[in-house]
Amino acid sequence: MEVDAVGKAIMQYQLVPLVGQSNLGLEVTMQRVNAQGGLSKQPYPRVFGTRQQNHQIHSTFAQTQLKLTTPAMADLSALMSYLEGLNTTARRALPADEYLWPLSSAPVLPTDLAEIPLAEDDEVGFKRRQQQLKRVPIEKLMTTGVHVNLSFNEQLFTRLYAETFHQQYSSYVDFRNAIYLKVAQGFVRMNWLIQYLFGATPTLAVADKTSKRQRTSVHSPAGRKNSVEGDYTSIDRYVAKLQADVRAKKLETVSDFAGPVRFRSTGELTTLGRQGVYYLEYCGLDLDPTSATGVDKNAVEFIRLLASYFVMMPALPTAMVSQVNAQAEQLTAQVTTENPTTASVQATPAEQVLTALGDFVKANGLPASDQVLLAHLKTRVTDPKQTPSAKVAMQADTLAWAIAQAKAAQTTAQAQPAQLPGFTSVSLSSQLLAQEALARGIKVDVVDAQASIMRLTHNGTAQLVVNGSGTDLNPQALTTVLAHKAAAKQIMAEHGVQVPASQTYRSANQLIDDYDRYAAGGGIVLKGTETTRAVVAFRIMPERALFEQVVRQLFEQTNSVMAEELIVASSYRFLVIDGRVKAVIERLPANIVGDGRTTVQALLDRKNARPLRGTAFDYPQSELKLGTVERYRLKSYHLALDSVVSRGTQILLREDATFGNGADVLDATDDMHHSYIDAVEQLAADLKLKVAGFDVMIPNLYAEFTPEHPEMAVYLGIHAAPFLYPHVFPTFGQAQPVAAQLLETLFPEI
Repeated sequence: MEVDAVGKAIMQYQLVPLVGQSNLGLEVTMQRVNAQGGLSKQPYPRVFGTRQQNHQIHSTFAQTQLKLTTPAMADLSALMSYLEGLNTTARRALPADEYLWPLSSAPVLPTDLAEIPLAEDDEVGFKRRQQQLKRVPIEKLMTTGVHVNLSFNEQLFTRLYAETFHQQYSSYVDFRNAIYLKVAQGFVRMNWLIQYLFGATPTLAVADKTSKRQRTSVHSPAGRKNSVEGDYTSIDRYVAKLQADVRAKKLETVSDFAGPVRFRSTGELTTLGRQGVYYLEYCGLDLDPTSATGVDKNAVEFIRLLASYFVMMPALPTAMVSQVNAQAEQLTAQVTTENPTTASVQATPAEQVLTALGDFVKANGLPASDQVLLAHLKTRVTDPKQTPSAKVAMQADTLAWAIAQAKAAQTTAQAQPAQLPGFTSVSLSSQLLAQEALARGIKVDVVDAQASIMRLTHNGTAQLVVNGSGTDLNPQALTTVLAHKAAAKQIMAEHGVQVPASQTYRSANQLIDDYDRYAAGGGIVLKGTETTRAVVAFRIMPERALFEQVVRQLFEQTNSVMAEELIVASSYRFLVIDGRVKAVIERLPANIVGDGRTTVQALLDRKNARPLRGTAFDYPQSELKLGTVERYRLKSYHLALDSVVSRGTQILLREDATFGNGADVLDATDDMHHSYIDAVEQLAADLKLKVAGFDVMIPNLYAEFTPEHPEMAVYLGIHAAPFLYPHVFPTFGQAQPVAAQLLETLFPEI
């Protein structure tokens, strides 16, 4: 089929790439169920708040239904990543014995359907749901699925209207509406094909073993929530039809319309024609039970490709729209009710449509990935057993299979609790903050993954956050200065706190030349001045050769090294949020503890095998490594890797205790004497720091700090963007909800 005037203009002005840059958003509804596949009786997770507060995760008809809503994005990979993060966040908020149901088919419902708890976010909504029950069987209202929201790049409309179509349309809004109208008509015509390719509900209820199997029972005529059809002849007639259906009591409200496509704008339905269509909502996808998110990326890609095709193809003559739509409804009824494991009566037309789309892709130079997608979908036409619905229908026990799918997805979501799938390109602290933000309805945009910069947005308020905790709550100039250790130390000293003596070196030879001076003085700490990850401490100076080796290794990581007086005490990190100490952890140097039977190597392997341990800063607890310093420490104990360590003996592999060198982390929030907390909070107030991490050496956390003895608390450094994850995932002790506390500071309204 030849393109129409719009298609020709798109080709003439080389706007084809803009057509494919449509924005996509997803609304995915899933049920909370128990281990037997029955509706959960657990209360709605409080962390999600109300529907009015949280537009990303909220209930729908029933309290057991969770709707996950993504922002609209042009980047499909980013969209799927966002959904993955939302889905994982939702799963992690569930109790231990609760799961997300993977099918659009209703799970096992209670014998007394009146026991199903309706969502109670607001009185008006609750009453509307009660009224729905009088019109629609609750079994239909308990099905779930995926809606795809699609809008075109606004530049496409502005260019076309300015170049050509301002002469043919009375206004820009009318032109946009015309494009969205013909795309909606296209989706209505092709709804049968989408149902064939992606339907996944052989029965309306999973426990139903008697009804005939269908391609999609949810979107078949008998499964729909109502029989009201939309009028897609024009925008005005679409509006008038729905209003008439509400007056005739066929719909409780226009929101109950369950047609394949809805027109959406920023205002009420009555202003749709005047304000214009902002996006289309395609409502016809079943959950994909093989995907943890419930969404088949192929389906979203296909909908985007269809939309591009419809934009450039001729619209139906107005006089034919009703007739063609009626035929499309018949086709959809036929295809959806077919046995999913057998060939469709519409197999030949389906293949013809996919071939025509392939020709369209080739003719317009669209990405090769579109051809790959179409080739994949053709296999579902030639072999119906490759369709999702057939795969579900062929399960010997659908209920058991669905429960297994739900449990497997839940296990995966909990496997690495410190990492948030979909957001692993940013730091661990950023991932923790992102999860807390998503749970509370705060939009999360990754601005710069490499620098771990995110933008958090809620109710029109936006906050930039660096590395999970760096915010503009702190003075910008001070934040920059604190990144330099020597300058930070000087600032602390100027504010009257004790700091260790130190000297900064710009070359390895300079520092090595001073070896004798430091050897005479006792221990030493060596720190890279531009990085927190290069630290080595010696309580007793090593031999010159080892010292030289360590120094040269440090200078490979940084341009300058600070030689610092060694303080004999325990190392603590105080985390300040909103000017108050919210958490304190003690850092214990990397170590192993013998059991009288196990070798050093086996003890190392055992400790590194713990789920939370791994590559430093990619896991909440860094793995123990055998580098130059660690081997030196083992040698000082007269141990080799095959030596057995006696029972209860602790072997310190390092003398510095940092997050990147295998340290154990012990929560000390409740044990720390309040005098130290007061002192840290006072320093934070003096520096006007709202969010910061303070590293302090304290010999005895139980002894009251007195200003007459400043050596009781020696300050090593301040971090304007402190790590959050050590407080959330300590090796020992109580986890502290610091990410949630930071969000409450950034967004007091939540």
